[in-house]
Amino acid sequence: MFDLRQLEQLVTIAEQGTLSAAARELLLSQPALTRSMQRLEEEFGVSLFTHEKNKVTLNEAGLLAVEQARGVLGAAEGMKSRMHDYVRAQKTVSVGSCAPGPMWTLAPELMRLLPEKTISSEVGEPDALLDGLLSERYQIVITDAPVEQEGVLCREYVTEQLFISLPPAHPLAKKDSIHLSDLDGQTMLLFSDLGVWGKVCEEQMKHIRFIVQSERDAFVDLINASVLPNFVTNLTHSFAAALPDRVDVPILDPEASITFWLCALRKNRKLLERVPDMSGTC
Repeated sequence: MFDLRQLEQLVTIAEQGTLSAAARELLLSQPALTRSMQRLEEEFGVSLFTHEKNKVTLNEAGLLAVEQARGVLGAAEGMKSRMHDYVRAQKTVSVGSCAPGPMWTLAPELMRLLPEKTISSEVGEPDALLDGLLSERYQIVITDAPVEQEGVLCREYVTEQLFISLPPAHPLAKKDSIHLSDLDGQTMLLFSDLGVWGKVCEEQMKHIRFIVQSERDAFVDLINASVLPNFVTNLTHSFAAALPDRVDVPILDPEASITFWLCALRKNRKLLERVPDMSGTC
């Protein structure tokens, strides 16, 4: 019976063009590769190669075998990936979120509810999160809109409200609230890993100059050392203490508020129901 290794060798021959090049790629001697292909031909009961002087090429049967081999290898890789996901799911609850903020409240709750599990999380695009949920890469995903998909359950989870954080001497610090247009012409500090909030910045804040920082500790150090404004949210407040010598002013535009949803497959309904409702977070 042939094995996957022989199918990989056959596909490599097709990709490299010659037996000698394939042997080098596979770190095999050419005679060893030739013997392997001869055994494959015996198994199939058909010749896969045309032998000419100083040249061996795939014939019509060989090309068909290559096409089928790619399908078998792809299926085997998919099976391997799904089994890895299954094993990981037994030990880990994986969460995908379209923004970092909701994870700051969800992760501690999951750790409390499931002390025997490891909680892993990552930020991704909504479409990729849904694909990951359907393939069971994630047990829960956080989206910025309810998902209408057969077999997927959704519930409103938390609303994140944007604030501008300012030094007390800043002119806007004396206001009870502002609009995004009040920030036109400002230079602001911005953390890079924003998820869907990044789109809000791109579309609604075109007249703000951002100094972007990708390291969280360095970002906090910059805030402490400068008088430049930065954004915080109600979820920032729940995750970390407010920075000293800063005034947080709410932004009133509808774009400055996003309601997030928890989504899970129907089989994980009980996990979804156990997570506390955070819609009253302020």
